[in-house]
Formats: sequence, structure tokens, C-alpha cells
Amino acid sequence: MSKMGNLHLPIGVLLLACQVYAGSLKTGIVGGREARPNSHPYIASLQFRRQHFCGGSLIAPQFLMTAAHCLTDINPNQVTVVLGAHSLRANEASKQQYQISRVFENGFNPQTLQNDIVILRLDRAVTLNSNVQVVSLPRVNETVPEGTPCTAAGWGRLSTQGRVPDRLQELNVTVTGRNLCRPNNICTGVFMRQAGICFGDSGGPLVCNGVIQGISSFIIRTCGSGVAPDFFSRVALFRNFIDNAINS
Repeated sequence: MSKMGNLHLPIGVLLLACQVYAGSLKTGIVGGREARPNSHPYIASLQFRRQHFCGGSLIAPQFLMTAAHCLTDINPNQVTVVLGAHSLRANEASKQQYQISRVFENGFNPQTLQNDIVILRLDRAVTLNSNVQVVSLPRVNETVPEGTPCTAAGWGRLSTQGRVPDRLQELNVTVTGRNLCRPNNICTGVFMRQAGICFGDSGGPLVCNGVIQGISSFIIRTCGSGVAPDFFSRVALFRNFIDNAINS
């Protein structure tokens, strides 16, 4: 069990993950739509044995940001980072593949899900073009007001027990302060219908007004419940950590 405040929640329900091999919990978009190809040029697919298990975001030409829980049960040396993808299965000319040369950690607590962020240094700098670009980072401690419209994206499941999509999905969400949201998280919802992030979206971006403000971290109970919010690590709190990793 994992404790969050006074609420006890099963870790298997919290993590936005799909099981890609024995022992690996890594977290689609429920109620979203197919994204326009390469309209999120910073998004990455983290893959193990050619199977997508988490998302990530390019924050510098040789650095990727993702959720720490994505790498809890997997050897980073066995992970392939795919950028420039729209379809996971198609042999797209826009795709670029990289390996991980170093992982920068920041005290992730798997019980409380605090500090759910890691920075990955790739084995070489990426080729920046119209399909692969760096996302803008927020200012240190920048806040995102309740009611701010944002976009989440990923290749996660289309429902709690649903299929994994081949093509990138996106969803318009709204920042909310309701229902258990903590200071180190940004919470979002789509409260007029059942929609939200799901298993396979972990580590992916929450972008608000062109800036990556969140990293998909966890959900409560089911995907796109229409009741509980979705939880993202608040990127602005980690700017010093991020800058130190990049400048290393």
C-alpha cells in the first residue's frame, strides 16, 4: 500500500503504467483524440524490447525528462528512447532512436510518490528539426492557476482495461485544486465527462501555454473517472535540479 496524506491507495492503482515485462509497472489517454503527427515534437516513447512503457519530454538536445517511477524496475541500459514518433509500429522516417548514458535522480520516494522526476542524458545529441524539438521549461517555482487549460499527450491505454493505441493521443485538460491535490503536484481534470491519462502515459508531458508544467505521475482508482483528478509532478519546483543535470 502507498500512503498519500491520510488516504491509503494501492500502488498498482496509483502508477500510470502498463506491464511490459514481469515486475514492471510503468503507466494512454482516455476520452482524447489522435494528435496531429509530430504536433508534440518534444515527446518521447521509452521502450523496453520494442514495447512502449512510458513517455518523456526532450528538454535539451541531449537530455530527456520523465517520471522516476518509470525506471524503478528496469535497467536504463536496456531502454530505447524514440523521438519523432507518431505511430509506435510504423517505420517512420521522422523517428530517431537513442540509448541512455546517465540517469540523474532527485530523491524519489516510491511510497509517497514525492519527487517523481528523473533526467536522462542520451548517448548523443539529438538531431533537431520540425519533428524533434526541445520543449520550453517553466520559471523556478512558477505557478499554474486553477482553471488554466493544458494538454496531456501519450501512448497510454484508451481505458483502464482498454487497448494500447498505436498512434499518439492528446487530451485537453484543466488545472484544478480539488480533491487531494498536493503542493508538489499539478492536478488536472475533465469533469464533464470521463477522460484523463491512463496506464502507459507516465512520464509524459503536461503542457500549458507552450510550457511543460507537469510530468504524468499517478491516478486514483480508474483512468478517466470523471471524479478524481490526475496528478502530475510540478516541473517548476525542480528547475534547479534540472539545470544542474543539464549543465553537468
